[in-house]
Amino acid sequence: MRKYKSICLVFLLALLLPACSYPPAGSSAQPVSSFVSSWAQSAESSEESSSAQTSSAAADSSSSLPSSAASSSPASSMQSLVSKVLSASSETILMSSSLPPTAAPSQPAPQPMPAVTAKMPQATGTEIFSRNGASVDYSNAAQGYILVRYSGTSIIKVLIYFNGGSAYYQYNLAGDGAYVTLPLQSGSGSYKVRFMENVSGDSYAELCSTELSAAVSGWGYTLYPNQYVSYTASSAAAAKAKSLCASATSNAQKVSSIYQFITSTIKYDYKKAASVKAGYLPSVDSTLSSKTGICFDYAALMAAMCRSQGVPARLVIGNTSAGYHAWNDIYLDGWKRYDSTFAAAGQSAGTYTAEKYY
Repeated sequence: MRKYKSICLVFLLALLLPACSYPPAGSSAQPVSSFVSSWAQSAESSEESSSAQTSSAAADSSSSLPSSAASSSPASSMQSLVSKVLSASSETILMSSSLPPTAAPSQPAPQPMPAVTAKMPQATGTEIFSRNGASVDYSNAAQGYILVRYSGTSIIKVLIYFNGGSAYYQYNLAGDGAYVTLPLQSGSGSYKVRFMENVSGDSYAELCSTELSAAVSGWGYTLYPNQYVSYTASSAAAAKAKSLCASATSNAQKVSSIYQFITSTIKYDYKKAASVKAGYLPSVDSTLSSKTGICFDYAALMAAMCRSQGVPARLVIGNTSAGYHAWNDIYLDGWKRYDSTFAAAGQSAGTYTAEKYY
């Protein structure tokens, strides 16, 4: 803004100069040239030292000229001053932007997560239903599971209904009297458990039944083994998961390590897929030992290894573009699908439609 004001004043003086270059006869007023020279020196005082020296030399030279030559010096000085002002107004300056200071103390190195003890179902016997050789221990229904058993020679299937609905989950049950863990995958609510006895062919009749209420808390069945995702604290699958996750600093790192291991180690067993029978249940330790399996085996192993490390995992069965299939849902800030079977082959099963969760 100062430059623009200076330019306007210079042009105004240039217009007035011819009329007042010489004072009237007998006047003692100071010559305009002297005023301009003084003003110019003031305006030029902010110039660099080299320009000041040049102006000084020019002033000394003009003072030695005859009076007739000195009388024309104001116009010359004015032109020089206008030229300098105009030249200065067109100058450009390169300016750089500096970032704000951001020095920070070093961050502590991430520490491995504490060791996890795999959760195991317990038959505490505080709440039991028992009849006709069949038993249900629902003492820990709040944890998302029940335990059932049958002692006898009949072929038994267990059906579990939720909140009075007609849909059910179906499980085969041996007659050896050993407890089998079954998940309460529908969460809190009312469950009906029916023991169905084979009477002929594919026909079954109810042997006995009971109803129970469950207020499921936490992650429920997704952290426990069950008939479909079967393992113990001493299983080879649990031991391998512990080894893979020893240095993990988050659940995401645990899942990544387990998923990478399975997809790079387990190969699809095409012969098994062609011969597998109804009622087949995966053995996660056998899959780990043979390094082969069908999608059911992949999904059971993934679920077992994640659960043993405290990561909520579901084994999902449903339909895909590739056919009837099994895969996993793992909880990492939300449920995320993991299909280790097709990932191992570098492929995708296309669209997924879940039907059952275990």
